[in-house]
Formats: sequence, structure tokens, C-alpha cells
Amino acid sequence: MKRVKMKLLAFISVSLISTNLLFSQNIEDKKTQAGLTGTFGLNSLRMGTSKMNTNGIGSDLGIGIVSHTAFKNSQNLGIASGLEFEFGTFKFEPASDTYYSYDPKFILSNENSKDAKGVFHLKERTQKPVYVTLPLMFLFRTDFIGDFRYFGKFGIRNSFLVSNKMNDTGSDITAPTQSTELLNMKSSGETFFYNGSVGMTLGAEWNFVGSTSLVAEAGYFYGITPLFLDRKDSNKTLFTLDNLATPTYFSNNANLNQILFKISILF
Repeated sequence: MKRVKMKLLAFISVSLISTNLLFSQNIEDKKTQAGLTGTFGLNSLRMGTSKMNTNGIGSDLGIGIVSHTAFKNSQNLGIASGLEFEFGTFKFEPASDTYYSYDPKFILSNENSKDAKGVFHLKERTQKPVYVTLPLMFLFRTDFIGDFRYFGKFGIRNSFLVSNKMNDTGSDITAPTQSTELLNMKSSGETFFYNGSVGMTLGAEWNFVGSTSLVAEAGYFYGITPLFLDRKDSNKTLFTLDNLATPTYFSNNANLNQILFKISILF
């Protein structure tokens, strides 16, 4: 019986080693890996106007799918792409007294201000956009060193606005001593629908079992498109008051920089 157990143990050990070698060979030869990814990031703004300032660092949370595809003649070069849903925050504060007209859930433009239920004196704003992001990046990676290989990516992130809401702190000028929060406010057409950024990431891939890998990476992305549209005066929403009487409308202006950390599992 003892001899049978020893033979069985030896057989299982050899089988596991053989299977691991087989899977390791397979993952090295695979042209495409795909799987799930999660992202955490920090959002930093480059302001293009003196009328609004940043108010700290925002956040970015994302979830989606990712793929790594090697070129036909090389496992070390390829394309990284995917589809991600991103939930972000940007934080602003006016540089001087700033106002907008509103009804219960909408921030109104200049031409629609006659329909306002109130005028809000803005102190702080947290903007909460949701994007669908399609990254397209060149992939450069090493051969496996044991169970690990290392890589870099360089390319562009293409983000398309799905929804945009704002949480504002301030007061209604009809009750200026009362602090007020307006939550989940909408402002149609103010935020540019496309946000593009270029950047690079560095990371490592761990083939921890079979043909399955755990991937960790960190990167920096520089925004190349504006977050907001500079619309004509009739469509602008924010304004200052000249001599406490005449409204002067303006558009916000900012670009987005991001530091992103990503964890993925590839099959």
C-alpha cells in the first residue's frame, strides 16, 4: 500500500509539473489575451481660465475588459485595447463671485434664464462625469523570466461622455445667509463629449496558474482636448456680476491629466 501511495504521489507530481510546463508554453505562444480590468486613478486639472480654480485632486474608478494582442511575427510587440466604463470626479471653485440660474435639476443657459426658479451663488463644484473609454496603445514586453514578464504601453485613451452631473455648494441669492447644496445638477452641452489623452504605462504580468495571468500597471496620461466647450454667450451658464448688476457670462476651461493604476486578469 505504501508503495502504491508513493507511485500515485509521484504520478500526480509529474502530471502537475507537465501540465504547468504545457500551460507555460501555451501562454508564451498565445497571440491574444483578454480579460477583466479595474482602474483607480487621480484626476488633476490644468486650468485655462482665471475665473475658475481647481479645488484639490479628483478621483477615477473604472471597470471593463482589456486585450493584449501580439503582432504576427513577434510576441514582444503588439497592441493593447479594451472597453472601460469610468466614473470620475473633478473639483472646482470660482476665483471670484460666480452665479448661475437654475430650476430644480437643471443649470440654465443665458437664453433660458428667464425660466429660472432661482439664482445660485456658487462656492464649490464637484463634477461627476461617466465616460466610455476605448484605449488604443502600442505594447512592448519582455519574454517570460520565470513566471513573470514586464511591459510598457504607449498610446491614446479615447473617452466619450455618457452622463455628467454636478454637486454644487453655495447659496441661493434669495436666501444668502443659508448654505445650500444642489445635488446631481445637469447642464446640457457644456462638457465636451470627447476627451482624449496620450500617455504611457509600465507594468508586470504574473502567470500564476495555467494560462491565466495577473497584470498590474501604473501610468500617466496628458489631456489633449478641452473638458468644456467655449460656447456662444446665449448658451453659457456661469456669470459674474459687473457693478453688482450686469451679468457677464463665461465658459469654464480645463484639461485633464491622470495618474492611473490598473489591475487586470487575462486568460
